[in-house]
Amino acid sequence: KRIDTLVRATAASRPLLRRRTTARKGLPPASARIARMIPDDVAEAARYADKDEVAAWLDEHPQSVNDVDTDGTSLLHVCLARDGNYDANRLDLVKYLISRGADVNRIAVGEENEGLCPLHLACGGKGTFANKFVVLLIGAGSQVNRRVAGGEFPDRFGALTQVIRSPLGAAIDSFLCDRGHSGKLAMVCILLRAGASLDNCAGDNSAEELVTAEEQYKNLIKGNWHFAALKTLIKDVSAAGSWKKYCRRRGPHREILALRSLAMRGYITPYQKRRMRGADWKAAVAFVARLGDNGVVWNILSFWRDPDDVE
Repeated sequence: KRIDTLVRATAASRPLLRRRTTARKGLPPASARIARMIPDDVAEAARYADKDEVAAWLDEHPQSVNDVDTDGTSLLHVCLARDGNYDANRLDLVKYLISRGADVNRIAVGEENEGLCPLHLACGGKGTFANKFVVLLIGAGSQVNRRVAGGEFPDRFGALTQVIRSPLGAAIDSFLCDRGHSGKLAMVCILLRAGASLDNCAGDNSAEELVTAEEQYKNLIKGNWHFAALKTLIKDVSAAGSWKKYCRRRGPHREILALRSLAMRGYITPYQKRRMRGADWKAAVAFVARLGDNGVVWNILSFWRDPDDVE
């Protein structure tokens, strides 16, 4: 009888022990550990950039801006994944989601956008309008060198394999899909200016290797001066060592300083007594060149300086 009583007492104490152990580990309640889901109609509204419906739902569920839909993607991912054709309404919704605290570095887990960050999706966008999304996301803290699983790249045997890709790699990979537009070229410049690395853009492949791989599409690169400019840009930035060093090599430092010297000695002045041909631009140049004393000229020149350059 005493043994039976002891067994029953031990069994009754086990749930309490488990509860204490769980509390001691600091785990949240089971209900909190269940991933909250975005309703299908709200996810569909985000897909078609219906800001009013998305905003109405977030007003009722302000803590759910980073929740996922049944496919495992957040509202920001869903909004950016819409076939890459971006417009002002979609940009407005992305701005709104970011203002509500959307995580711009969140990695999607669903099949549709598996492994991708919002910036990777934006870099696959079409047209010049996609650049506004890239600038917005970078300004909101997107990591320009974050490498995530997404997309395929041919290996040395020609077989397609899943690779780890950077935003710059995503932009180059979709460059020829934007045929007839200069948007992608500007996008590459935006990424490089923000500090994007030319190394390991797709697996172990550099940006130069990605561009070389795109040359297999002869019919798409024939007469495509945007692609030719991309190839030259990547090659020159790589040779310079960084985007700022590349800009400094092309930057008109000596020309600006020479103009300032002429302006300070009175050879060109902001105000011309006689209206002569070319007087307008000369006056404008003189006005800017003479602003060195208040720091404007030096601030402009500092843009081309690389803080790592010790030359």
